[in-house]
Amino acid sequence: MTIYLVISSLLNFLAAGMLGLAVIVRGRKDSLNLRFGVFAFTTGSWSAAYFFWQLSEDATAALFFTRVLMLFAYFVPVTFFHFIAELCGEKPRWVVRGGYAVAATLAAVNFTPLMVASVEPKMSFPFWPTAGPLYWLYLTLFGVLTLQAGWFLTKHLRQSTGMRAMQLRNILLASIVGFGGGATNFPLWYDVPVPPLGNLLIFLYLMIMAHAVSRYQPPLVAYDFLHASVYLGLSVTLSVIYLLIFAVLAPWLGHDVTPAALFTHFLASLMVCWFFFWWVPKLHRIADRILAQTYLRRRHAQQRQLKEFSARIGSIGSEQEIFEHLAPEIVRAFNAEAVAVYVRTEFDRDYQLRAVHGWPRCPPSQPVDSVLTRVFQQQMAPVFLDGSGVRFGPGVVQQLEELAARLPFEAVFPIASDDFLTGFILLGERAGNERYTQSEIALLESLCLQIAVTLRARQLERRASQTEKLIALGTLAAGLAHELRNPLTSIQTFTALLKESRADPDTLHEFSAVVQRDVARIASIVENVAAFAESNKVEMSVVNVPDVLRTVLEIIRPELERAQVAVELKGQPVPSIRGNNSQLLQVFLNLAQNAVQAMEGRVDNHLVIELTQRTWDVPRPQVCISVADNGPGVDPALLPHIFEPFTTTKSTGERRGKHGMGLGLAIVKRIVQHHHGEIHVTSQPGKGTTFFVHLPLGS
Repeated sequence: MTIYLVISSLLNFLAAGMLGLAVIVRGRKDSLNLRFGVFAFTTGSWSAAYFFWQLSEDATAALFFTRVLMLFAYFVPVTFFHFIAELCGEKPRWVVRGGYAVAATLAAVNFTPLMVASVEPKMSFPFWPTAGPLYWLYLTLFGVLTLQAGWFLTKHLRQSTGMRAMQLRNILLASIVGFGGGATNFPLWYDVPVPPLGNLLIFLYLMIMAHAVSRYQPPLVAYDFLHASVYLGLSVTLSVIYLLIFAVLAPWLGHDVTPAALFTHFLASLMVCWFFFWWVPKLHRIADRILAQTYLRRRHAQQRQLKEFSARIGSIGSEQEIFEHLAPEIVRAFNAEAVAVYVRTEFDRDYQLRAVHGWPRCPPSQPVDSVLTRVFQQQMAPVFLDGSGVRFGPGVVQQLEELAARLPFEAVFPIASDDFLTGFILLGERAGNERYTQSEIALLESLCLQIAVTLRARQLERRASQTEKLIALGTLAAGLAHELRNPLTSIQTFTALLKESRADPDTLHEFSAVVQRDVARIASIVENVAAFAESNKVEMSVVNVPDVLRTVLEIIRPELERAQVAVELKGQPVPSIRGNNSQLLQVFLNLAQNAVQAMEGRVDNHLVIELTQRTWDVPRPQVCISVADNGPGVDPALLPHIFEPFTTTKSTGERRGKHGMGLGLAIVKRIVQHHHGEIHVTSQPGKGTTFFVHLPLGS
């Protein structure tokens, strides 16, 4: 029984010490964690003194350590009650203060016979304490505070649901187990022959509390405490097994089986098990790190280059460039003799050879497709011809071997995402017949997945671009039909009138004027549509934006004077940008003319053009130009469509000039986007409209 108490007290000390330290270190600013840490500290200190008491060889040492353990035992129920009260949100300040006061009073008389009178042999224990005349005060404190804490837990458990209820239920269960087990130490103090069998339950109590207090984040003491606890449990289990074997074999070997010998062998076996469970993995990791820094340094550097290539896949221009860079990178990173990349686009039926490195000649794609597509239909995973990969039927294995005879490869990795096979990578034999490690396989799988996602995204982008072009073409066709219908109708009408009336000079003059006007109108439509369609086919050079704006104001000066518009050009000096001078002149001329036309017929008209340089909250510095008027504003229903072709605020009767078809702002937006810029508009009915153009700075 003494050996049992030695082992259980040691386990209790280790568990309480680790738990208390972990809680305090992880949550020093949390008062609840501090309360639980103090409780774990008192429990651990009590267990440590208990451990040395059981190892005592004389009555004097046993009495001393018994009184030391009682010094901490007075505060165990108080700190536990304080922790439970804070956990439940209760504030029994006077009970807490009274409990600490009673515990401090008992501690003051602890080293007198009033608490522990003496130690004497009881049952199988050589030195068991006898209670002094005031020991009942500690038992009263223990009973009152633990029962009160249990009442708090029960009350709040009835009021709680979900995770909170489960937490309180586990703490209540742990408290019953732990304090019930600890209470088995008391009867023998009063010569009641009940052995302290529940001492080991304190260890179980601490384990349950570690999980419960964690609020189900494994665990509050985190992974390191759980890790250490598992290793400690395994070490203790193996040590006990060794102890049993030693107790059986020791007499045969001529050794005495004494408590001291058993304890010495237990501690030695515990340390050996702890070394193998805890330190050997650490030494293994240290050896791996040394190996990686010496022998495998070159290999890791090569694979790091492959990871860097994986990070820049999205920025590589064309898909063919991706494949042409990929093959040599894999050969370099894995010391493979050859690599071939087969890919199928959205318009292909067969997988085409897109890149090869190392093989002088590769067979056509069709023989490769017929085998590997069947393989990856069964399971989308790498295939290794050494038999370590996915298992297949005899027919598939035979076809793979026939393919390997024509094209000696060792492994195949699928380029796939969402079970859609975009292609695959064939890898030849490795130098030195090395096998792929798990980390290398994971790196290649990650690379293939990233390539598949990139290719898939570009395919979807192309489809979206085609759809956008078709929508724009439909909008353009509808607008053209509407715009051309009016001039053609007027020409057709006058042609019919000429047949019915004599060709007098007045009629011919009027007919000539109408035809010239409408033919000019048609020519203007064709010109603007051509400008809209070809706005990105220009060369770029250095452009000074303030000079462009001053040129715009010179061009529209007659219109400004006719509409009585006051102009203000303001802002800070800005650097030059890279663009096309003529197109940018067209952009700001269109915006300024729209503003002037919107203010015609009004009084107190103002046009404000402002330049600023924006360097904050943007990835690249910008030049910002705003064109603001105080005209009538834009209809809110029309504002979201203001940059669409053939959208205009002018009525049919006003649509006579080249700015009246609704293509002007569409052309402006196309030009700005071609300059890698942005344009947006804000407008308030009756207060005016402001266009904002953002152009990136460039050398």
